[in-house]
This record gives sequence, structure tokens and C-alpha cells, in this order.
Amino acid sequence: MAEPLVTRRGTLAVPTFLPDATRAGVRGVSSDDLRRVGIDGVVVNAFHLLRRPGARVVQAAGGIHRFMDWSGPVLSDSGGFQIWSLIRQDPNRGVIRDNEVIFREPSTGEKWNLTPERVVGVQLQLGSDIVVCLDDCTDAEAPEAEQERSVERTVKWARRCREELDRLVAERRDADPPRIFAVVQGGAIESLRRQCAAALAEIGFDGYGFGGWPLDPVGGLLADPMRWVAESLPAGAPKHALGVGRPDHVVGAFELGYTIFDCALPTRDARHGRLYAFRAGWAGRRPSPGDAFYRAVRIHDPEYRVDHAPIEDGCDCTLCTRHSAAYLHLLFKVGDRSAERLATIHNLRFYVRLFALLRG
Repeated sequence: MAEPLVTRRGTLAVPTFLPDATRAGVRGVSSDDLRRVGIDGVVVNAFHLLRRPGARVVQAAGGIHRFMDWSGPVLSDSGGFQIWSLIRQDPNRGVIRDNEVIFREPSTGEKWNLTPERVVGVQLQLGSDIVVCLDDCTDAEAPEAEQERSVERTVKWARRCREELDRLVAERRDADPPRIFAVVQGGAIESLRRQCAAALAEIGFDGYGFGGWPLDPVGGLLADPMRWVAESLPAGAPKHALGVGRPDHVVGAFELGYTIFDCALPTRDARHGRLYAFRAGWAGRRPSPGDAFYRAVRIHDPEYRVDHAPIEDGCDCTLCTRHSAAYLHLLFKVGDRSAERLATIHNLRFYVRLFALLRG
């Protein structure tokens, strides 16, 4: 069994799921809702919080925990994937260089100069418990030359992030500093994935993430690249499967050695009326790769208009213990915003229960 992840604001039993509180909040629910559901930690995005409301605003409020009324661990994603994604959609938004990233806000023209050092500084301003290095993300199908440049930049930037964190911790005499994770790139090329993982392990970090898009073009898990990375990292190090969130993908990645997961999928699906439920008779059994242990409930479907049973018998969430599928169907049909909250609470509770089964 993997060792729990100890942070300065609590210990995370692993495997663990950290819902995306991208802009200091999980959409549709409050911090109280998260606590009642059983969520232990969250992920925020340093890049998006830098853009709005600004790291200084969060710092002036007392840090990210006080700002969003959350006392548990907070992992801050550097935003490397989001930067790459936005620039890929529109090259006029910025450029990724060997030593920095230049990003321009399309609506205001405001320019952001992002270096590894600044990204670490922003995360310390936020007060994060786990800091993530800036990385150079690529598409899994990008040509080898592009993947090589990505690995070179990612390793170089990670070293600069490590050095900057160590410098700031020493300067501030911080007796309880945040942990720092690095991100492994290399696309779908085995030699580059292993090379990047080995180089980052040599620098030394508290944990490591699988970088890049974790799914193939038809939505399957990139199991081989994830396995190469897990095999090439220190055996006892926390391994973060960034962006892996579909229940069966989580089970597959956990079997490969990953213990930390974050994804917007369960909360986004909930807002669109897609809920998860364990299949009848599955309660208490730990799922394995290939098991059909859950089903998707599309609450907009007409069959649920007169379904007076809960979404899942045996689920102890607010939705299932108090309301029927027919009631939630109605709330979505009439556009009542409480529908999104109840569905989100259910999906998050499903994930808490799933991860409890994986921990055994």
C-alpha cells in the first residue's frame, strides 16, 4: 500500500482524488459541501488565479485557504497545460520560448511574462501546500523533434523551479515549506518519457506528475506512456495522474502506480446531467481494470421523468438520501440551479466512495 502524502495542512490518504477548484472554487458547490462529501484536498490553477483576481489579491486575503474557506491541502497546478492549450488554439495569444512563456490576454491586451521562477513565486503567494513546476506541454502525437524540445525545456524549467523554491524557503526561513512536484513530458515516445523521468528524479522532487494529454484520440487511456513514466520514477514517490478522471481510467492508472488524481470531469458531467452510480451488487468490492463496476445516468433522458427511486440505492449523498431521480430530472428540465449542486454533490461522493474502495 502506498504511503499517505503528508502536507503542512494535513495528510492525504492515497489514492486520493482532488477536485478541480480552478479559480478558488469547485463550480456549483461550496467548501462546506466538499467537507460534507468527504473531499480531503483540492487543486487550483496558479495561471488562472494570476489572471483573475491576481495572486496579490489572494495573498492579501490571507492566502488561498482563507480566500476560499478551505482548511485542507491545496495543490496548485502551474497552468502549463492551460497555457499551451490556449496558445495552440490561437497563436496570437502568445509564444513559448526556451526561457519563458509570453501570454497576451485576448480581451485586454495585457501581457504576462511567465518564467519558472515567477510561477513558483505566484504559488507561494497563493499559499499552496503542493507547488507544481512549470512544464512545456505537447500533444502526444507531436513530432519527435517537438517532443525533444519539450523534454529539454521541462527539465531545465523544473531545475529552475526547484532552485527558486529552495532559495525562497531559505530566504523566508520557512520551517514548514510546501512540497514541490515536477511534471514528466515526452509524448508517446518511450525513450523520451523515461529520459525525462530519470532527469527529474535526479534533481529530486517530492512527487511527479504525468504531463501531456493522458488520452488517445478516441478517449482510451494512454496506458503504455503512463507505465513508462511510473516505472522510471522512484518507487516510493507520489505519482500524479494529471487530468485522469473517468472512473475506469482511474482504476487503470492506479494499477500502474498512480496515487493522486485530479480532473474536472465529474463536476462538469454533473452540471450537464451525467451522473455516476455503482452497479447493483458492487458495494464494498474493489474494482480492477476491465470491471464494469459503474454505470452512467443521463438524467435528461425521458425514462427518469417517472423514476421515483434514487440515482443509486445505497449511496449516502444528499441527493440519493432525500430525492428521487424524477425530482432531479424535473429540476434540470425547469433550469433550477439546485439541480447542478445536487448532481455535483452526488458525483463527488461517488468518487470519494470509489477511492475508499481502491485504498482497501
